[in-house]
Amino acid sequence: FGASPWLALEAARAGFRVLFCTRNPIIASMVEVLSQAPEEGEWKAALASLGAARTADERLERHLLRLYRTLCPSCGAEIPARGYVWSRGASQPAMRILSCPHCGMEGEFPLEAHDLQALRLPGSDALARARAIARVAEPHDTHYEAVHAALEMFLPRPLYALTTLINKTEGLTISESRRRLLYALLISACDAASALWHHPGGLARPRQLSMPAQFREHNLWQVMEEAISTWMQAQTPVAFARYPHLPPENGGICLYTDSIRTLLPLPGSLTPRTVLTVFPRPNQAFWTLSALWSGWLWGREAAQSLHAALARKRFDWNWHTSALYHVLSPLCRSLPEETPVAGLLTETVPGFLAAVISAMSASGFMLQGWALQDESEAGHMLWKRGQPLSERSLFKPETLFVEGIEACMAARAEPISYLMAYTAGIARATQSGVLFPEGKPPPSDAITALQNQFSKAISQPHTFKRYAGSAQDEERSLWYLATPPEDLPLPLADRVEQTIVRTLLQHPGISRFDLENLLFQEFPGEQTPSSEWIGAVLESYGEEIADARGHWQLSPAEQPRNRRADLNEIFHMLTELGTRLGFRVSGDNPLIWTPREYGAVYLFYLLASSMVSRYALATPAAPARQSVMVFPGSRARLLRLKLKRDPRLAEAMRGWHLLKFRHVRNLYERSGLTLQEWENLLDADPPFFEQAEQIRLL
Repeated sequence: FGASPWLALEAARAGFRVLFCTRNPIIASMVEVLSQAPEEGEWKAALASLGAARTADERLERHLLRLYRTLCPSCGAEIPARGYVWSRGASQPAMRILSCPHCGMEGEFPLEAHDLQALRLPGSDALARARAIARVAEPHDTHYEAVHAALEMFLPRPLYALTTLINKTEGLTISESRRRLLYALLISACDAASALWHHPGGLARPRQLSMPAQFREHNLWQVMEEAISTWMQAQTPVAFARYPHLPPENGGICLYTDSIRTLLPLPGSLTPRTVLTVFPRPNQAFWTLSALWSGWLWGREAAQSLHAALARKRFDWNWHTSALYHVLSPLCRSLPEETPVAGLLTETVPGFLAAVISAMSASGFMLQGWALQDESEAGHMLWKRGQPLSERSLFKPETLFVEGIEACMAARAEPISYLMAYTAGIARATQSGVLFPEGKPPPSDAITALQNQFSKAISQPHTFKRYAGSAQDEERSLWYLATPPEDLPLPLADRVEQTIVRTLLQHPGISRFDLENLLFQEFPGEQTPSSEWIGAVLESYGEEIADARGHWQLSPAEQPRNRRADLNEIFHMLTELGTRLGFRVSGDNPLIWTPREYGAVYLFYLLASSMVSRYALATPAAPARQSVMVFPGSRARLLRLKLKRDPRLAEAMRGWHLLKFRHVRNLYERSGLTLQEWENLLDADPPFFEQAEQIRLL
């Protein structure tokens, strides 16, 4: 089920023989080139052969770089611009993007008169567009207008550069292996050539054929040069074959360039052990542009398999459910009983998740387990064919949604995102067999109905509490049990923190990869910790080993002996400070200052971690204004992140004093400290920046 070449490569390297099915020539080309893992010299030689081709009495490389020529505003040297910033509908760029190799000047700069001269193309834009259309469709084709409309996403200069590059590549007398490498680099150029790339960057990949208000035009020759490092990420080659030829027993990839449906029922020589996929996500831009690129690179026949993508204008979740079902249903019928199906989801949102679950359930697969890292929107699901339906299939979906959400919240013991709640609720209903009877296609409004049912389930105020934060809509809120039971474990964030510290202590120098594997085994399924939280804990307690990148050990200050010494030191300082200020000092943790006559009682909770929940969420022994959490400064960022991800904890901590070890030492060393000065200086060293904004938001 070939949506991700990288997943196929990983499986092949793990020793599997992978049948990779795709109708998209772009993806097929990617998996073939990546499986061969060419060395850097081969890539550079291929690009050099293209750059040396002649056009307009000069080398092609120089010809294309001259399309972007400009002058450095610092040293005056003529250099190629890295790109241009455009506003939608403008007749010329607003800014030029420079990186001068001579003086090092970088940044965005206004256009000058010489830039406007350079914008003039040496060829005809109309001719380039006519060629680009003719490579994909003829005037009588039903998708001709769709191709014409898609070309509106390309500015004249990048389209001229692309057509020139492709024409020169076709005319080269080179080996087929070298030509494949050039086509791979041309795919990168095609990807960068459209006007769909938002500027400034950092946003998700384009999904719709719609120009942003401000976008970036790239220098396409530089794009190809820099793309070499991207294509070289596959460092180890794997065996590659085209169906019906098969790779060797020790692993490899077999490419089948059509839908899996055309191969079913599977021949006797193919007995699948596992179905593995990254579930495809609807993306009008990618599929439409794939059709264009396929035609440009390999001709109209290559684009035929993607003509339907050109014709389709709408890719909603109900349509996507039906599309998945029509692939998955015949696949399910042809698989042996109990065949596992492992599916990864990227850029997960509720609609995508519902489409996958609905299509899988209706096709006859039963959900075995799931995991989700909602900060990265990455999910994983395991299914099997032939699992009998539960006797709970007579329950209403809303009842099972609530059960699943409650179980997830109780297991994590902390508020969860809407996406996490949605996954837990829908998964519980799916595992009980209530969503879609096997063999019947989902109704046309399946996802709409499912989302309405879930919204009713989670909106029960007596069952769930919503923490709106800075956003008022449900999907951007955090949710928790309205009345949590008293026997819940520590919050998941605290348990993960404990486990990471223990692991670093027991396995100094462990790689992050191995650490995450241990964590995922200890906290599986709905308890899967986020990569963001794992990284924050590592940075708080550990240090990366200098000569072993990606391997971690406890910082010297975090060794148990050193932290015990710190706690003892701070305890004695607070004890002496309280005595100096006229308090009766008692207790251990909390350490209690009681005024001898009149004044505030102070309770000091000393800890070396950021696990404040054990004190803040317990029945308070004193009002918040009299409670002081004392902790190392190295926990400040971790604690701030914890309060952000757990608004229930932030509510409980409102009004507490947060006191770092460093500030305790400063106050202790202050000669003649009075009670009034103590009260004034207690909060003088904020534990983390923007504390006031955080508390106000919560």
